[in-house]
Amino acid sequence: MENIDVIILAAGKGTRMYSSIPKVLHEVGSQSLLNHVITTAQKIKPKKIHLVVSEEISKIYTNADKNINFVIQKNRKGTADAISQCIPYLRQNNNKVLILYGDVPFIDISTIKKLVSIKKEEIKLLCFNKEEKNSYGKVILGTDGNVSEVIEQKELKKKDHFLLCNAGIFCLFIKDLKKYLPLISNKNKKKEFYATDIFKIATNNNINVKPEIVSEGEVMGVNDKEDLATAEKALQIKLRQKFLKKGVTMIDPETVYLSSDTKIGKDVVLQPFLFIGPKVTIDNNTIIHSFSHLENCRIGKNVQIGPYARIRPGTQLMDESKVGNFVEIKNSKINKKSKVNHLSYVGDSNIGQLVNVGAGTITCNYDGSKKHQTKIEDGAFIGSNSSLVAPVTIGKNAYVGSGSTITKDVRANSLAVERSIQMSVKNWLRRKKK
Repeated sequence: MENIDVIILAAGKGTRMYSSIPKVLHEVGSQSLLNHVITTAQKIKPKKIHLVVSEEISKIYTNADKNINFVIQKNRKGTADAISQCIPYLRQNNNKVLILYGDVPFIDISTIKKLVSIKKEEIKLLCFNKEEKNSYGKVILGTDGNVSEVIEQKELKKKDHFLLCNAGIFCLFIKDLKKYLPLISNKNKKKEFYATDIFKIATNNNINVKPEIVSEGEVMGVNDKEDLATAEKALQIKLRQKFLKKGVTMIDPETVYLSSDTKIGKDVVLQPFLFIGPKVTIDNNTIIHSFSHLENCRIGKNVQIGPYARIRPGTQLMDESKVGNFVEIKNSKINKKSKVNHLSYVGDSNIGQLVNVGAGTITCNYDGSKKHQTKIEDGAFIGSNSSLVAPVTIGKNAYVGSGSTITKDVRANSLAVERSIQMSVKNWLRRKKK
């Protein structure tokens, strides 16, 4: 939408997290809270996203999207003050502006579309109902059903009890924001400029503030580690349901952990106790066995992984390949129908087709200062308990004898064996007893 700007407020300290990591950079589904909000905002294709952050966050957080304008809030004087930092960048008065929060990660795109469909002389505010006592600001409705004002919980009297709560997310025209935001004062207990005061001011100036009521779960804020755990649980349920509906088999869904960007094809089987980290793609008919860990990797069709396998970043497992129990693969390509079945480490390697890597094989890719590549060509056979010292190439259809330490290239169709001479000492037991 070329006629809308988005402001994301993300400068809060998040002291209740008790963490050196800024609140909005904590992760849910292997993605930061802030990235969840940005990803949703990008779906409406705004003219610009203005990201209000502290100086601390600006030094840590990086985003390559050229459509994101970083705005530093040096002195935290409230949400209205944070929004005001963006006013110089909002030049098209007849455009709309959507206000989001960096710690509210689950707002749905359909809700966003409803919010931004405002008419002139209108504001839309997200609200939700909650019976239990809470710290959310309360929405007061007028006789016409519109919002008359929002009162922060700290400003209410103890006897006051309202069900309709303010989610803090709203949309209005830029001209109205510029007109009414400067009228907000800090005459309250915290001496802060509350953005919520704009609704009463707007109502008094004949602007209709319409409530858009959604579920509490959609607009839940994450303020501490307990909220973070609750958000993670909610997201995992949503992700599992999504993939179950798309034809993925999960024997025990509650033990499978997914990431927000996970991509899985049809007829994939996910056995219990799996962790799938960020940037993982799994193609059709693959089986991931129990207690395996995957991140930043590409898994082909009809692949078998695990149990107890670790697939690390930069790995590609091509169609019909197998990675077995207690195997670790890092930054390597395992080509079609190749097998690394038992107790092995493969790092910085390119393994061809129809290769068999025996149990206990290690690619020695690190010399103490640099990483080096191992190349194993099509049809090669690596005997058990072998060490391949990189950089090294094992030629096509070559054999490496079990227990060998290979430091030189092995030619195609040849056998390489490196072992010390086996010795036998007669009468060893008798001597030992003496």
